[in-house]
Amino acid sequence: MAEILIRWKIYRQLLTVLVLFLVINVSAIYGNSRKSTVVIFPFKYNCDSNILIRGIEDVMQGELIRSGYFTVEGQGRTYEFMREAVLYNFMKIENVDVEAVLPKANIVDLFARIDPKIIIQTAEKLKVDFAVKGALNQFGHRFRIDIEVVYVKGKKTLSAFVGECESEEKIPEVVEQLSDQIVNICKGVNIQKEIDYIQNSYQQGDLTYEEMTDRLRNISSEMPKSLPIHCALFLHYLGRQEMRDSLIEEGEEIIKLFPSDNEGLRYLSLLGIDPFYELAHVYREVGMLHNAIDVYNRAIMFYPMNHIKYYKELGELYKIEGKGELAIRAFKQVLSLNQADYEVRLNLASVYEINDDLSSAIEQYQCCLKYAKNINESSRLKALIDRLQSKRGIKKK
Repeated sequence: MAEILIRWKIYRQLLTVLVLFLVINVSAIYGNSRKSTVVIFPFKYNCDSNILIRGIEDVMQGELIRSGYFTVEGQGRTYEFMREAVLYNFMKIENVDVEAVLPKANIVDLFARIDPKIIIQTAEKLKVDFAVKGALNQFGHRFRIDIEVVYVKGKKTLSAFVGECESEEKIPEVVEQLSDQIVNICKGVNIQKEIDYIQNSYQQGDLTYEEMTDRLRNISSEMPKSLPIHCALFLHYLGRQEMRDSLIEEGEEIIKLFPSDNEGLRYLSLLGIDPFYELAHVYREVGMLHNAIDVYNRAIMFYPMNHIKYYKELGELYKIEGKGELAIRAFKQVLSLNQADYEVRLNLASVYEINDDLSSAIEQYQCCLKYAKNINESSRLKALIDRLQSKRGIKKK
């Protein structure tokens, strides 16, 4: 008997090791490829009583499953959780007839009126990643579908979509289009997890540079308008001479896609680099100064984080191109933000001198004297001032 118990313990230990081995290796192979789960709450129908369409949820469920990205919670189980939420919270809803709560249409109607927090809690009980809810509205012969997509873990609405059509027969087609938008918006939430997994695998030596490139590019081909994946590819190419063309391509995509809102600013601040500066720097290295100038000017319009650096770089680029007035304007922008910038005042003075505006150049050198760090700098500035004053005196004669 004792021998059987020992064997059983050994067997359990081996089984545990085997399970752990399978879990680890499956995770290593597939990464975060677990399908996301979504619940489609029954839609509210604000239509004529004789309308025949009652299958929006079925069409949407089929489309989301067909995408290969989702598993969809069963409608029967979904309805039971909805019903429970309504019955538990119906006293909080005004003008509710308890006798009328039982029919399904009333459950759906009341669930749509429940506090959004309760809807999220219901989705959490269903253990799903995303929740979809909405309504079909009829206006004469026209139909409109309103949809909200909720990120359950984040406890927030990701997006709201609207689809319209002029006939009942077109409703399934609109639902298919809205389903594609749902897939894309949900992929956008999960894409950072996949990017992190790929980057960590590369850092740990589980992926080669080429393998990481292929994986990131595959995601990019699936989601061509995803800012995080273009940023990940930009970082991946940065510093590699042979990938310059690809880096430029990704940098231009980032500029096109960058949303000038708090979310976009927050994302770039966490990225660790400034892709606009890096892209312009590459353009400058390869002699494409006009492109570098264009990048800085576009970044200034929608990215408020590094304007001093952008204007400083613009001033230098305009100076190289011989565009004195534009260089002066850019350097003055820097000084309006930081009067004590010694280097910019020197640059501004040199542009004034090139433009033969000696008085303005002397004025800038004199301002520089206030910010000189040591005797050598002061002596050099005084020598520059003396030289320009002598030159101005000769011109006056």
